Amino acid sequence: MVDSLRHSRRLRSLNALRLRLRATLTTPAAAARTLCRALEFSESPRLDQHLIRQLQAADRFPDSVSFWRPIVASLPRYRSLVVKQPQLSRSIILKAPGPNGEKGVLLMYFEYNWVRLALGISEEDFRWLDEHFDFILSTSWSPTDYAALRLFLAQTTGPVFVQPCNYAEAAKLASFHPRLVVLDSLPCDWVDPQFYPVQPGQQRPIDILMVANWGEFKRHWDFFHALRHLPASWRVVLVGQVEGNRDQAFIARLAQDIGVPQKLEICQSLPAEEVSLLQLQARVSLIFSLREGCCVAAVESLFAGCALGLRADAHVGPLHYIHSLTGRRLRPGHLAADIQELHQVAPTLQPASWAAQNISCHQTHAKVNQALRTQAIQHGRPWTQDLLLPHWRPYPRHAHPQDAVALRPLYAECHQRFPSVFPPDLLETSNR
Repeated sequence: MVDSLRHSRRLRSLNALRLRLRATLTTPAAAARTLCRALEFSESPRLDQHLIRQLQAADRFPDSVSFWRPIVASLPRYRSLVVKQPQLSRSIILKAPGPNGEKGVLLMYFEYNWVRLALGISEEDFRWLDEHFDFILSTSWSPTDYAALRLFLAQTTGPVFVQPCNYAEAAKLASFHPRLVVLDSLPCDWVDPQFYPVQPGQQRPIDILMVANWGEFKRHWDFFHALRHLPASWRVVLVGQVEGNRDQAFIARLAQDIGVPQKLEICQSLPAEEVSLLQLQARVSLIFSLREGCCVAAVESLFAGCALGLRADAHVGPLHYIHSLTGRRLRPGHLAADIQELHQVAPTLQPASWAAQNISCHQTHAKVNQALRTQAIQHGRPWTQDLLLPHWRPYPRHAHPQDAVALRPLYAECHQRFPSVFPPDLLETSNR
């Protein structure tokens, strides 16, 4: 019951309405913070537009750094993190600035990195970045943080590009601000097929694989209840990492308490290479979250040739990629039966070939490059160099080592100009 209430879309929208009402009874700064939060809860396109129109009232909510900076700085989700770890991580330069005003491109994953950059340097210093770079903001959750977005927009003058974690959020993002450009790709769409060499007829001794941290939102308990109705002989492997006070031992106790009949193999904090080897041996890959971001593990499973299963009622980005060639949407109330059917048909599906042809780092690079090139030309700026190719392993890195070598002086310059935000070794640590 508690789980159903937490994920009820109707209750989320009712909470958005409650917050909207509260915003009418407080100061402009508090109202702006509350309306952004309401927009995150809203599940109604009509309510979305009402909230966005309110936030666009310039007389009450000015589009200025001085207004939005203290709002974002006060948010509990960033307050301690930015103070303890003020420097960027998981951020990568995809293009160096060129002559005649040609801008470079900085890709930043995770909302806390946008906030580190937005809060970590002065408004005056940020002008240099704005003059020399375009920004791609890759979200880590859906909904994303609309207050952080608004601050970033206040600090920039040109288009700001965003990768949503869920295509269902794209329309809301597109209408949020006239300079926000929503890219036609998800942050999980930078996987490189070269790391998943699927061989025809290869053996897949793992019946079910779940790659998910041990956090409660990954809903292992739901998966374990389904396993009670599936063959005890199946080989089931779980890969995760510590989340809060939940670790490998906690998950093992949970499975025992629920009465899982299979002998689970529970692995914690494996290197990316070992996870890939398990994905290449798995027949079926499952994710049981009802709400999260783009869940890269799900997309990696497709490239590894796993038949993918997600709950049909999930708000998780890769649900968009599940169809007759890649897997099944698991029906609430019929989870075990649908997993059994997915396990049976898995050898007939084509997840790896579909993923390589549609959502690899190469297709994503082409789409993102075209979007940024189009915007540059429309704004009268030159575009003589395309983006360099990144891929995700297990965080963003340059696909070609020579690109990283060529950009090292630019990384060093950014560190020299903004040492409090750009660490000296960002080129190496962005992937950790």
